[in-house]
Amino acid sequence: MSTYDMEETGMTERQAVMDFPGAEALRAAGRVEPAPAKALAQALAAVEEAVREASVQAPREDAGKGAVVRPFWKRRRAVALLAVAAVAAGVAVASANMAAGPAGTRQGPRAQSASAFLNDVAEVAATQSTGSGTYWKTHFKTGDTYTSRSMEFTYVVDGKAVRTSHDPGWRLGSRRFDWNALDRLTTDPALLLRQIEHTTKDSADEDEDAATLGFVQASTLLANAPASPELRSALFRALAQLKGVRVAGTVKDSAGRSGTELSFRGGVGTTEVIIDPRTSKLLELNEPWRSEKDQRQATYLSTGLTDTIG
Repeated sequence: MSTYDMEETGMTERQAVMDFPGAEALRAAGRVEPAPAKALAQALAAVEEAVREASVQAPREDAGKGAVVRPFWKRRRAVALLAVAAVAAGVAVASANMAAGPAGTRQGPRAQSASAFLNDVAEVAATQSTGSGTYWKTHFKTGDTYTSRSMEFTYVVDGKAVRTSHDPGWRLGSRRFDWNALDRLTTDPALLLRQIEHTTKDSADEDEDAATLGFVQASTLLANAPASPELRSALFRALAQLKGVRVAGTVKDSAGRSGTELSFRGGVGTTEVIIDPRTSKLLELNEPWRSEKDQRQATYLSTGLTDTIG
C-alpha cells in the first residue's frame, strides 16, 4: 500500500485490506469444513471478475507524465474477494453476500468461469500426445471398442469379439467425419463453433434439440475420437465460446474419478460432462434423451491408440 493510498484513505494497510463486508465475521470464525463444489465455483467466478477489474489501470492527477496506477478501490475489492474465495475453500466463514444477487437471490456459476476453465483445458490438450497405433480403442465398463482407419468397428467383451460392423464416423454439425476426415477438420475455434451451433438431426430417433446435439457431438469428439491435439484444443476453445455452458464444480464420475463438471441446459434437459483438467480427458458424458429423467451415460475409462484388438 503506497503512502498516497494511506493519505487518501486515512487507513493503515491492514485496515484497508480488511475493509470489506463480512470482514469481522471472517476474522472471528476460524477454520471450518470445506464448502460445496458449487460454492467454490461461485467464488472462483467472483475472483476472476475482481482480477479483471483490478487489471484496469487509470491515470492519477499527481502522477508523473505517462505514469499509471491501479485505482486503490479496485485493488482493495480484489483482495476482499480473494479473501471470500478463501472462505469458500474452508479457511474461514464470511458473509453470503458474494453468492447473492439483487434482493438476496442466489446466482449460479457464470459462463465466464466455464470459458476460463475450457480455455485452460485447451492449453493442456494442445500438449498431449495421441501416440500411435492401428486402432482407436475405447475402454468402457461393459467392454472395449476398436475402430480402424478404414472405419471397421469391433466390440470386444472379456477379450472376445462379439460384434463387428462399419463405423459411420463422428458427427459434428450436419456432417459425419471418418478418421481421415478428422485429420483434415478445421482447427479454427470460430469455424468449429459455427458447426456446433448449426447442428441438424441425423434421424427421427433423435429427440434432443439442435443446441444439445451440438454440445453432445463436440463432447463425444473430445472423449472418443482419434482427434489430434490441435483439434482437441480448438474444440475446447469453441465450447468456451458456446453460450449456456456452466461450471458445476468438482465432482466424481461413476467410476470414482475426480473431475470438473460442466453443464449445458437444452430443450430436452441438462447435459453434463466431467473433464479431468490435468489431462484434458473427458471422463463421463450424461445426456438427456427423451426427457430430463431419461438419461444416457457414457463413462470413458480410457481411450487411445493401439496396434492389437483384444
